[in-house]
Amino acid sequence: MKKLSIFALFILFFTSSIFSQSVDDVISSHVKALGGTDKLSAIKSIKFTGKFSGGGFEVPVVFIAKRPEKFRMDITFQGNSQIQAFDGTSGWSTNPFQGKKDPEKAPKELEKQMKEQADFEGPLVNYKDKGYKAELMGKEDMEGSEVYKIKLTDKDGEVSYYYLDAATYLILKETKKRKIGEKETNSETIYGNYQAVDGVMFAMAMEFREVGQTEGQKGVIEKIETNMDIEDSYFKMPETNK
Repeated sequence: MKKLSIFALFILFFTSSIFSQSVDDVISSHVKALGGTDKLSAIKSIKFTGKFSGGGFEVPVVFIAKRPEKFRMDITFQGNSQIQAFDGTSGWSTNPFQGKKDPEKAPKELEKQMKEQADFEGPLVNYKDKGYKAELMGKEDMEGSEVYKIKLTDKDGEVSYYYLDAATYLILKETKKRKIGEKETNSETIYGNYQAVDGVMFAMAMEFREVGQTEGQKGVIEKIETNMDIEDSYFKMPETNK
């Protein structure tokens, strides 16, 4: 009985030591793994050049973001460009592939996604200041890798889950539930091939898919440039004659 009690105390101590690590401890380690707050905040603007592939197509993509909360993404195919942009206040888009060559104001749901995309450092960095609530859900196995699972809830109650490699503290997967109109989507993004640019780690490979799909759209970043001079007007919706 004495040996059993000592063993039970050991298990209790070991288990409590695992769960004594708070969500802020894990997120702090994540921020350090990315490069630290100083190097992250030193990036004022960023440009990603790459390509998306899926469904037998491959298209070039240029994504440019600037603090605070400005971004624009151009996807080019057969001489036409689909644009999504957020100017820090409102979002807009063009979609010539659906016959919408003139810029249009984005609906509320898409505008929210655009604002999130403008946050190139990710929502876990300074998450409290951004209005999120974070919870550590414990550890899981993800295809042979031990990961921390973090639940992130935004001010509208929408929930995302982030799976951080327990060894590197870099994000391996993100899942998100979102309601667009009457339809609820459940998507996931897989991240890989992390590389350092200006001392900050970025995922150079991504895969976007609906939960349950075995294959989705893939993204590859070929080049990253930082701290370019970009006028705010670049993100503004152009005026039309309508």
